[in-house]
Amino acid sequence: MRTGMNTDAGAGMDAGMDTGTGTDTDAGAAAELLAAVWSEVLDGVPVGPSDNFFDLGGDSLLIIEAVALAREEGLEFTPLELIEYQTVTELAARIADRGRTAVAATAAAPPASPAEFPLTAAQVRFCLAQPHPQYVTQSVLWRADGLDPALLDTALTAVLDHHDSFRLRLHRTPEGSRLRLAGSVGLALERHDLSAEPEDRRAAALLATTTRLQRSLDPVTGPLVRAAFFDLGAAGQRLFVTAHHLAVDSASWRILRGDLARSVRRLERGEPLDLPAATSPYGAWARQLTALPETELTHRQLAHASASRATTATVRTDARTTETLLRRARSELGVGLDAVVVAAAAQAVAQAHGIEQVAVDIERHGRDAGPAARLDLSRTTGWFTRLQTIRLTPDGAAPHTLVKSADQELHGRAAEFDPSAEAAVLVNYLGRFTERAEELFGEAGEAIGADRHPDNLLSHPVEVNAAVDGAHLVTVLSCAGTAPAAAGAQALATGYAALLTGLAAALDGAAR
Repeated sequence: MRTGMNTDAGAGMDAGMDTGTGTDTDAGAAAELLAAVWSEVLDGVPVGPSDNFFDLGGDSLLIIEAVALAREEGLEFTPLELIEYQTVTELAARIADRGRTAVAATAAAPPASPAEFPLTAAQVRFCLAQPHPQYVTQSVLWRADGLDPALLDTALTAVLDHHDSFRLRLHRTPEGSRLRLAGSVGLALERHDLSAEPEDRRAAALLATTTRLQRSLDPVTGPLVRAAFFDLGAAGQRLFVTAHHLAVDSASWRILRGDLARSVRRLERGEPLDLPAATSPYGAWARQLTALPETELTHRQLAHASASRATTATVRTDARTTETLLRRARSELGVGLDAVVVAAAAQAVAQAHGIEQVAVDIERHGRDAGPAARLDLSRTTGWFTRLQTIRLTPDGAAPHTLVKSADQELHGRAAEFDPSAEAAVLVNYLGRFTERAEELFGEAGEAIGADRHPDNLLSHPVEVNAAVDGAHLVTVLSCAGTAPAAAGAQALATGYAALLTGLAAALDGAAR
């Protein structure tokens, strides 16, 4: 699966490398392996000893991938260490000085999962407050060409059983809603042979089946995950997996895809399944969050627009602009792409609504701050979203000034979620996604069911979801039907794109 690296854990450390001794040779070998890991995570970009992970386009979600991939190659470090030691040389020296044994021993004994734990603010607001809380899902359709469905069934069952989040169940108590672990995942892989059907009927059958599976999830009694294998004849084979949002987030799918690919390859070689050890359980993280009363979290009405009535617009930023924003915003301004996206969204809303200050709710992936800093969550699945409320005043500010203000709000202090803020926009930056040609389970293009029930509501008048997909920053802006006509999705998209292109042009000009 990975170019130039052995896929089995520990293989990268076997060639005369002992990270526990702290010698110069060890640091050099660690640096060589780190550079290879970073290059793979960052879509093949060349990586040198003095290169900074974040200057190369890394983000907090890619930290999770880098830690997991390095661990499979036998190199141990924590997400917090990568944040503190950002260049290859610095991190390699840290690994060599600290030694592999201490971290491995710590990672081998994660805290036990509590028997039950409260829901987070995001889970209450985005799930329990919805008309159909059972239909809040995340789904993937992956290419599975040439794979034996029986072998795939075995691998998928083992991977899902390995991750506790798929055994979560929702229940009510006098103190409010809680999550607890059930006895089993309860997965049965469906198989659908559509190879003899004409193309239009194949597409209709796939869409109908995936929609049915999404609507069959039940967070109270289970299951929280369903899966189906489709034989599309000449079009290939597909694996569909849908899970209730309570069990997964965007980082979870990265973990699951890696585990599934590893397991399939081992089974194909006739080897026993050997999944890496579990890291800290989701419940240990959830227990450390500051609890907010459930009544307070559900008091404010959601935006009066169902998903089916919302208007949407997509901004696909060209490759050059995306590359400039990824690299030069960091090197010239010291900010990440998350701050750029937040600033652009705030400016678009301010212009469209004609308001001076914009309250923005941020979906953070929750694995890189607060309680996460004390836990190893690099291989833990679950819904880790941590909400944060910030306020920005675009008011004609230059793009670089607004972006730096957004970064200060996001990272300069411990901003908390304010459910009374009546935020006009929700921003969710999902990080950078890369797909390698040789990788198992690449994204498939067929249409599948929607992950939100058509009668479920937007949580904010404007929702912004952005990610770097390959070479492009792709942003989807959804606008509630009750928003003023001037704040339609297309008007928002125009204002949003203007800040991105303006900032990229300024950075390009500064570099010349």
